[in-house]
Amino acid sequence: MVIFFNKATRSPWEGKASIYAYIRDQGEHVGDSLPDDEEYWSDSPIRWVAGGMDGALGHHAGSSDVPNEAHELANLLAKHSRKPNNSTRKELYARVVTAQVGGMMDAILDEVRKHPGIQAGVVFDEARWFVEHAAHRNVVKFGIALLGLFQNEQVKELLLTLGRHEEFTLYSAVAIQNGMEDSNEVLFELAQHVHGWGKINLVERLEPNTTEIKDWLLRHGCQNSIMNEYLACICARNGDLREALVPDQVDRELFEGASTIIEALLYGGPAEDIDDYEHAPQVLSDYVRLSGEMCSTTKHLSVMLNIRDFLDQDEEKWEGRMSAGWTAQARGDIHDACQFIIGDSKWSSLIMDAVSSNDSQNRYYGVACAEKLGMDIWETLYSQLAVNPLQDAHYLQLMKSNDPARIQKLVHFATEHLPLPQIATGPGDEMGFGKEYEAHRSLDTILQSLDSFEGMGKELILTGLKSPVIRNRNMAIMALEGWNVASWGDQLIKAVIHLSGIEPDDSVKERLQQLRTEKEV
Repeated sequence: MVIFFNKATRSPWEGKASIYAYIRDQGEHVGDSLPDDEEYWSDSPIRWVAGGMDGALGHHAGSSDVPNEAHELANLLAKHSRKPNNSTRKELYARVVTAQVGGMMDAILDEVRKHPGIQAGVVFDEARWFVEHAAHRNVVKFGIALLGLFQNEQVKELLLTLGRHEEFTLYSAVAIQNGMEDSNEVLFELAQHVHGWGKINLVERLEPNTTEIKDWLLRHGCQNSIMNEYLACICARNGDLREALVPDQVDRELFEGASTIIEALLYGGPAEDIDDYEHAPQVLSDYVRLSGEMCSTTKHLSVMLNIRDFLDQDEEKWEGRMSAGWTAQARGDIHDACQFIIGDSKWSSLIMDAVSSNDSQNRYYGVACAEKLGMDIWETLYSQLAVNPLQDAHYLQLMKSNDPARIQKLVHFATEHLPLPQIATGPGDEMGFGKEYEAHRSLDTILQSLDSFEGMGKELILTGLKSPVIRNRNMAIMALEGWNVASWGDQLIKAVIHLSGIEPDDSVKERLQQLRTEKEV
């Protein structure tokens, strides 16, 4: 007799890889992927970078009001802790898998702390089991957070291992802070193994209580794979950048770190910037002084140019700065020193070498410097497209030209080398993220500037209208909005009429209707 077991009775983790074991087995070089990726992201149009969803919630969203769900999870945990068995574990596990734990973890922990039925010893053991054996990231996060309710030195290596994956760094950091006496040293150890949202969350929590930590903050703390701007002001303050730049000479590593911090402070963005940094006048003065001898790369030159642009901002902005520590003398002296460095004749050849470089970062700074100094690098960048036609950053830069002949040349190249039939698969609701949409992004950077070049790139616009990527269609419509309808041609007119009848996105459909009304199509 053959017995068929009901799959509904199986445990949710059964037959699936343990996330902890998956990360542990990668050693020191932990990637971004997780075993539950396909299941976790199956209903999402985009995939966040590891730690991105929790990082964005923490930096750009208010706290979630989820008392009922948090209370329910605490009740299930209490139930399991009073009489632990596989049935109650499965019930709790399954509920956590589908919960939005990132937005309500604080509420969950508050409910657990005050719940009268919680059996603490069982909860610690269950949390450890979740962390070691769970096959779903939400359950691992839940387990890590619960470990933070206890003294947890005994699971230090467990928390450090999981914390090396950016998806869990924030949870490990909080658990370490709450549960270890030497938490700051442990956080510092972990901070040196992560590079994205995990690093941001750790540096924000790191106390600069040793010279070693301060030195690391200035030299390596700011650079991250998300946005250096998140950490620039924190590293400048906590690493004491003002004091570090006072000597007549500094080591090369410190100068590089200071360049990264100052560059990010000048860019501004989602965190505190140069106008929030109380020591900006002194730091910029000392950095420019040191740059007289140490400014040797296009990245350094780019920082010099950014400092000059900052100093050249309109007087309305400078009125406020003058009451916050700046003086006209300091502003003028720093500006003159910048101009002297920028005027060095060595930069032209260094910039062209950087623009021609195979290193993307070096090329980025070369292009940035060339643009600010008015150097013509169009033909150099154009020739690089022959090696790889799917370089959206190159198209973006090349489309800045005001020369119609150059734009026509680039449009012809794109028409010949982009896989237009593979792009024009029909309208959809795709966001266009990921490597599989490289060609769509390259098309996008051309389309967004074609409104200024009437009659050029009709085939590219036609492809954009048929693209599954929403932004492609929007950029194609924007190009047509800038043209006289007489320049469209029959194919584009028919494509607009056809698309307005089948367009799946409401906002694009509305824009199409407005276009047809305005152009009388």
